[in-house]
Amino acid sequence: MLCCLALPLSAAPLRLQLQQQDAQLLFRYQFDIAGAPQQLAFNIDNASLNNHFRQFRAFKAALLQQYLWRDLRAHVARYPTAKLSRLPGNTVLRYRLQAPTELAAQLDSELQQLLQQQTDAYLQREYYYQLGLPWGEQVIVPDHQRLMQDSLTALLPVANALHPKLVNMTLRQSLAYISHWLQQIPYQDLSDRQRSAGASFSPPLKLLQENRGDCDSKTVLLAALIRMLLPDVKLAIIYLPQHAMLAAHLPLQADDSSVTLDGREYLLLDPTGPALLAPGQISPEYRIYTHNAQFAYRLL
Repeated sequence: MLCCLALPLSAAPLRLQLQQQDAQLLFRYQFDIAGAPQQLAFNIDNASLNNHFRQFRAFKAALLQQYLWRDLRAHVARYPTAKLSRLPGNTVLRYRLQAPTELAAQLDSELQQLLQQQTDAYLQREYYYQLGLPWGEQVIVPDHQRLMQDSLTALLPVANALHPKLVNMTLRQSLAYISHWLQQIPYQDLSDRQRSAGASFSPPLKLLQENRGDCDSKTVLLAALIRMLLPDVKLAIIYLPQHAMLAAHLPLQADDSSVTLDGREYLLLDPTGPALLAPGQISPEYRIYTHNAQFAYRLL
């Protein structure tokens, strides 16, 4: 099987050729950086491609509520004098507890503890995370930290192919090279980042195979590659309204866009594209949020 894709971007079009070779898929890229033609090639096992976060799917609040309701009913069934009835609503589980006065407070506390415990367990199992936003809202997002960490082994062929390209480069040049490659992979748009609940998130191998990805998908892939190739660089994922990007704890230069996390300055990196933004450059529409600390973050 041979598949060629060529899409116009802000620089010269990136070209991806996919070729099946026995039990592996060959990825062969041609793209430009600063007008200089580049090539990158690597093989990934079909088994890795087929099994890479195969169970990951968009988060559905109604499904979580069904699981929680089942567990609450089972718990209350242990108390013959108590009764639990469900109230309307799918996104938030609402219920009415009827129990003798001497039991009601204890049982209500047990149910609240069970709700939190089972919610955490469900999100952990499904690779999701409850993120607190600076304006007080709680949202469910893919657990980008775990998705990055659990992708490292699968991405080893990609890191091995990039390593000789970066060996004679400075740290900033290395970050720019990886970012510019990812920025030229076609962007998959999504209108509501915070409420999408992972609907368009692509784990790294899926992103590469489909040759498209949204901002947090590309950010996770960039973070994983930096973690393998530049393991001493401290990283964080930055959550802005409708957007996500990476931050790296590196020395800053004049005019760099940066954020302060736990008292340290982090350089901003946006692999989304199609604009070929160098390390320390972000789109003007996002600077107001980073400048005013209107973002959430997780250290990686």
